[in-house]
Amino acid sequence: MRRRACAQLAVWALLLSFSGKTLLGAQRVDRVTPNYGSINGATRLTIDGQGFAQQSQFSLNINDPDIGNSVTLVSRTRSFPCDVERDASVSNKITCYTRAMPEDDYEVHVKVDGVPIPASSVCWGIKWYYWCTFYTRWYNTPSIHKTTPLTGLPGTLVTLQGRIMTDVYSSSTGASPNGRNVRFVRAYMGGMPCVLLKPNSDELYGLRLDYMYSDWGSMSCKMTGTSLPDFQVYSVSALNKISMFQTYAEVTGVSPSEGSTLGGTMLTIRGHYFDETDRPAEVLVGGRKCEVQSLTDKTITCRTPEYDWSNKTVFPGTTSPDLSHISGAVVRLAGTASEGSSVPREA
Repeated sequence: MRRRACAQLAVWALLLSFSGKTLLGAQRVDRVTPNYGSINGATRLTIDGQGFAQQSQFSLNINDPDIGNSVTLVSRTRSFPCDVERDASVSNKITCYTRAMPEDDYEVHVKVDGVPIPASSVCWGIKWYYWCTFYTRWYNTPSIHKTTPLTGLPGTLVTLQGRIMTDVYSSSTGASPNGRNVRFVRAYMGGMPCVLLKPNSDELYGLRLDYMYSDWGSMSCKMTGTSLPDFQVYSVSALNKISMFQTYAEVTGVSPSEGSTLGGTMLTIRGHYFDETDRPAEVLVGGRKCEVQSLTDKTITCRTPEYDWSNKTVFPGTTSPDLSHISGAVVRLAGTASEGSSVPREA
């Protein structure tokens, strides 16, 4: 009798053990944070739960949708993927970054190794439960309302004003005074980094909120080459394109200052920031192409064309004309042009 009781006890312990293992290993989604974010994407979401892929997500074929965790944000009319950060995801936590999405309410849908976690296991099966819903709103979207200055050389210090959300930079431990748990990580202009820190220093060029509880403020960075700008920030560049900021090369001198009207003079143009990254450089002398022979960051050498006597310039008024503009050199870089001391180009 005693042996039978012990056997029954062992069976019950084994059942409880398997039951506990099933409960602990069950796949479920408990919550998502934050619940509010940008309509322009790049909001980092953390999804807490259980039973997420951990070992299998490290695969040689990272593009296989049936390997690891995948997250989709689903509204009543549309859906968008949330890009999973594999290195930051474990069995009870998934980290992903949102894409640009219209203002709406989105439920979180998770697949593990290609198999969806059932709706009954997402926030206890409660549809549109707050803790498992992500809300995109315009007032949670960083925006740029003003750029100063509008043009400048590479290395220009640029100040952006708008809804910047925080005055905390990178790994700073300080909290934003408006209560938001967000920080600046990096800035770009024209696809190139815009540096927020002064050289060899931890001091920022400028990052501040207008007042303690405000989302509005300004940041300054030095351009070397992600926000949603307001339309009034845009202007027409020298390329007749819409842009927020335009850089330009600088012309400091041209030699020789005189040459043959029949052409063939080797002309050297000195300056800074000459390049052919976007397209070949073009030089005009007297309105005609000067054939480029060589180009460096600081010099362009070209062979002058024959002078076009029909190319006349009218100077109204009684002031004396600046004759250097009649046959002066015009340098075009990346399709933009200017006469004299500077040459604008698209950033």
